[in-house]
Amino acid sequence: MVIRGVGCVVYHAVKQEGDSGNMIATTGVTMPGVEDQLVTRCRAGDQDAFAQVYAQYERQVFRYAYHLLGNREDADDIKQDTFLRAYSAIKSFRSESSLQTWLLKICGNLCRDRIKSWDHRKVTYDSTLRDEQMGMSGEAEDPLAIVQRNEMTDMIFRVLRGMPESQRIIIVLHEIEDLNYEEIAEILGCSRTSVKLRVFRARRALKERVTSLMMPRV
Repeated sequence: MVIRGVGCVVYHAVKQEGDSGNMIATTGVTMPGVEDQLVTRCRAGDQDAFAQVYAQYERQVFRYAYHLLGNREDADDIKQDTFLRAYSAIKSFRSESSLQTWLLKICGNLCRDRIKSWDHRKVTYDSTLRDEQMGMSGEAEDPLAIVQRNEMTDMIFRVLRGMPESQRIIIVLHEIEDLNYEEIAEILGCSRTSVKLRVFRARRALKERVTSLMMPRV
């Protein structure tokens, strides 16, 4: 879920393009049977059930919005709007997709609307959230390790910031949230084949950008 180990992000970014491994290993989501019961309770107006949905997915929705928008306040606004819309529309949710992909689809649409309203504003990641989003702990560490980690963290955020929105979305969904092709296709409203092609192109662009930043300057 949160990004753990900036070094592995850089490592996978410069691996061979044919490697299908993801940057981030994430934990599982709600089991299908349990999710169906939760959705049934939500449709019946059970607010405790929707509170469970919120508790299960609010961090992931916030993180997705943050990676697309780069700002804590905007991401938090979008997170709240996502769950408000989901609460209003839960009775029409047909369980053809998972709650996770449904919520991220709502979140992505809201993020795109927010970006359009910015005019020419660019994504600039909040430095105060970088350690949190990269899974950093506050425990005492070797000072040199902290410096090296921070340098790699800055590199990854610079790469994401400089990527086109369409590629940044793919990288976030596939490499950070660890979603499969079918889940991404559901969120983006496209075919699995299209997602595979987009992932290939986005990973290639990521590799080129990271490699360029890692090259020594003369």
